[in-house]
Amino acid sequence: MKRRDFFKTTLAASTALSIAPMLRGNTPAPAPAAVIGGGNDPHAVTLAVIAAMGGMKKFVSKGDVVMLKPNIGWNRRVEQAACTNPEVLRALAESALNAGAKKVIVMDRPCHKPEDTYLRSGIGPMARELGLELRHTDDNRLVLHDFKGKYLEKWPVYRDFLEVDKFINVPILKHHGSAELTIAMKNLYGILGGRRGKLHRNMGGNIADLANGFTSHLVVVDAWRILLRNGPVGGRLSDVAVKKTVIASTNILEADVLAADLFGRVPAEIPFISAGKELGMGRIDPAAIPVKRLTA
Repeated sequence: MKRRDFFKTTLAASTALSIAPMLRGNTPAPAPAAVIGGGNDPHAVTLAVIAAMGGMKKFVSKGDVVMLKPNIGWNRRVEQAACTNPEVLRALAESALNAGAKKVIVMDRPCHKPEDTYLRSGIGPMARELGLELRHTDDNRLVLHDFKGKYLEKWPVYRDFLEVDKFINVPILKHHGSAELTIAMKNLYGILGGRRGKLHRNMGGNIADLANGFTSHLVVVDAWRILLRNGPVGGRLSDVAVKKTVIASTNILEADVLAADLFGRVPAEIPFISAGKELGMGRIDPAAIPVKRLTA
């Protein structure tokens, strides 16, 4: 190599080395697999958790129709921790609208009278205040959906949940007498019509098939207040613990794993979580899940 060519090559290499760290520094860090946030205001904590996940624009595009699927199953007040906290939902709805969503729908299939559950939970008034579309289930809108599961194959689903661009699963973390816990995977029972009691046989396998056969684009777990006992209905304030926590993930199984761990349960011992692991849905060791923790 000629002396002149040597210096050209050396200069190019040294320049590349000096520029490379600058380029790496300008590259945004990848969003975490999950975020766990705490603080004193469920609305503020939820906003902070979504920002840490990369912002709502990562999940919602301009013109999207977005479905928020909370748990509005029971005629209970916020303090009784049977239904999703309306302030968590408010933050998600505002974020979706700010990201350019054309419409935000809030909907569930309650076990108590829908008019009562939507009102007493605080979710109905919040939705109307923001101008969200509040829907009740209508059995005339049931269609068969193929979950392609080992236990859950074709089952009637309200088409409202299928005819949206983005589905955000927003459960509350609480005890459940049959499933042991109800979180995001079990929250999908609310999209189903038909006689859901039939699914209580091999409930863990059915819940896993349900969650594996239906896409939740984002999962946000309300663990602000959790129901420790007598779930899913609850009623006694003595059964409620205040955790002031919100968990977000794009992986429904891992969201439930982190929530179960917060509840004080070993995730692998929860039947639907272990069934989800068998389906290859994600990690069930909380320590193996990359998590960003924050305080808002």
